[in-house]
Amino acid sequence: MKIFMVPVIFAVLGFSLGENIVASIFGPKINITTTTANLIYVYDGKDINETLSSEESELLRKIFNNKTLYSDNPSCGFTEEVSIRFDDLAFCIACDDCPVVKLGEKVIKISIKDRKTIVQIFEKYGGKFPCV
Repeated sequence: MKIFMVPVIFAVLGFSLGENIVASIFGPKINITTTTANLIYVYDGKDINETLSSEESELLRKIFNNKTLYSDNPSCGFTEEVSIRFDDLAFCIACDDCPVVKLGEKVIKISIKDRKTIVQIFEKYGGKFPCV
């Protein structure tokens, strides 16, 4: 039995699906160009809307940037009232302890370490998890 290797050439599609989403063969990726983030937390009688420091904003930008968006419907619980915003992008943080973030109708996975970092930033401004 002979096995033939057929070279397959993949071209990375570098076109834009909007200012902050870039398509590739693996799915759309996040590309945040804004440098300032806002933290939104409206839950349990709290109404927090804070502009984050440049250091916090850059840290969150690094966590979200270049992540691949995919379709899924996790039962973590998401709302724009518990989110990080970069301009018109609302990164809705899972209201339970899942390391998942929702952006529009798509989701991204983040590491447990990144999840803890996000929770610490929310706690600094008075937010708490879980918030379901």
